Amino acid sequence: MTPEQASELRRLQVTTGMTSPMIAREMMSISQDEIDAVMQVRACTVYVDARHVGQSAYQTWRDDIRRLDHSVRFEEVDARVIVEMRATKTSMQVAEASKGQGNLNNVKQILSYCATIGGSDLHVLQREDHTEMQIRVKGDLKTMKRAILNPAEGEAFVRSMYTGLATVKEATYNPLSFQDAQIKGDSLPGTMLSSIRIIRGPMFPVETGGGFTVARLQFLAAKKYDSAQIQIASERLGLVEPAKPEGEFRLGKMGFTQHQVEMLERLIRRSMGIIVVTGPTGSGKTTTLYELTKQQARLFPHTRLVTIENPPEYPMPWAIQLSCRSEEFPQMVRYSLRMDPNAILLGEVRGVDEALAALQAAMTGHLVLTTLHVTDPFETFSRLELLDNVRLSRQVVCNHKQVIGLISQRRVPILCGNCSRAGAGEFEKYPGYLQRALKSWAGARPYGLEKVKVRGKGCPDCNYLGIIREQAVAEVVVTDEQLMVDCIEDGVLIAGRKHRKRPGSDKSMIEHAMDLVLDGLLDPSDAEHEVDEIPIWEGTNG
Repeated sequence: MTPEQASELRRLQVTTGMTSPMIAREMMSISQDEIDAVMQVRACTVYVDARHVGQSAYQTWRDDIRRLDHSVRFEEVDARVIVEMRATKTSMQVAEASKGQGNLNNVKQILSYCATIGGSDLHVLQREDHTEMQIRVKGDLKTMKRAILNPAEGEAFVRSMYTGLATVKEATYNPLSFQDAQIKGDSLPGTMLSSIRIIRGPMFPVETGGGFTVARLQFLAAKKYDSAQIQIASERLGLVEPAKPEGEFRLGKMGFTQHQVEMLERLIRRSMGIIVVTGPTGSGKTTTLYELTKQQARLFPHTRLVTIENPPEYPMPWAIQLSCRSEEFPQMVRYSLRMDPNAILLGEVRGVDEALAALQAAMTGHLVLTTLHVTDPFETFSRLELLDNVRLSRQVVCNHKQVIGLISQRRVPILCGNCSRAGAGEFEKYPGYLQRALKSWAGARPYGLEKVKVRGKGCPDCNYLGIIREQAVAEVVVTDEQLMVDCIEDGVLIAGRKHRKRPGSDKSMIEHAMDLVLDGLLDPSDAEHEVDEIPIWEGTNG
């Protein structure tokens, strides 16, 4: 088919609405053999993410394509298949680019500059729309503002480092696998490097090309560079402080009290130990972890957070986010410890392996944040002991230098101020135990139970729900030596009661819930249902 015939075919296809073969056969006097030859060359397959095949926009687009061109096939596949196909195509394109000597020289130059300024670890972070590099110098991460690359350049840089410089490595570079490699120091003469150890792999979001590479520079001896050389290297790299997340610490607006926010700030300023957030499914544990790590990144932007989740729920641009299945968890923790982290977020402790991995990370000098499904903060120790009464016994786990903080929380519904009803007329409908408990709390406020309210029938202000929002009710525990001794000697229930009575300690969740009840913000029935049975008030914590 000549170019002129192809142009005429496209024009007639648009104006008549007929398919390409019909036009060619009926209006352009082209033989069937010629049509078949063209269709064979033009034939293509469109691979479609199976999650989107039911969407009307996709179906309309697909039908339009089919009407215009019968040579196009549509095949529904899993999202992972599409990711792998994209990675393969990108790898083939980048493989050619990475063979260039200029790209290899760029890798060598940046590694040499890193050695000149005394850098210990180079972090290459491949994001959806760019690749950035950071270097750890004297313990702090610095971003190289003059080494920002586009995604293709970033992939070529990593591939050149792995395939062009590394001598100890796997036979094939695979963007979707975790891989180790080593570069000999003599590849970078004059740097006094003995070797560079590399760990690389995919990071969230994998489907848009997310990946990380951490290169650890190991020196034979400290080479003395003069100040001019160091200044030149620093200027060439353009070292600046990593970007801080925008916004403010939001937990205070989500229901946590000022005292609790201060204790949480105290915990995330620690450099090592485990912080455990507990509660049932849907209680807001993941949101709390997100806000804690975000605030930590504001306070310490020069540190590295690595997260291990199944799957990641919130994008964290300040972190390296790894996605893994439960059976991969222990191996992933071992990987993460080699990725130059300051802090590690473990999505959830579900079994012995996860718990031991969290302890190992804390014992090796990292801050660890994780979640656990227990209903009371002090039950954390009982739950761990049930998983393994030898390796996770209270005698092993109850160390205030190891487990530094416990946070337990629930989400409770806040009443609509317009349609909520006075509670006084409703108390007689409650069972006797609840009436007695509520009456005992009259002494907790000068105004007694006057402000207590219950859910109304709903109104336009609350979209006829009777509530206007949900907020957290929590208890925050900063552990200390006495608490841990009490847990070992007296058990967690007695230890918890003793701790709550000590000056500076937080109240229990149900006491915080009762503050909301007495102020007319929370229905007593909701407090009991969502938090705990309302106890008889004794005028003290516990």
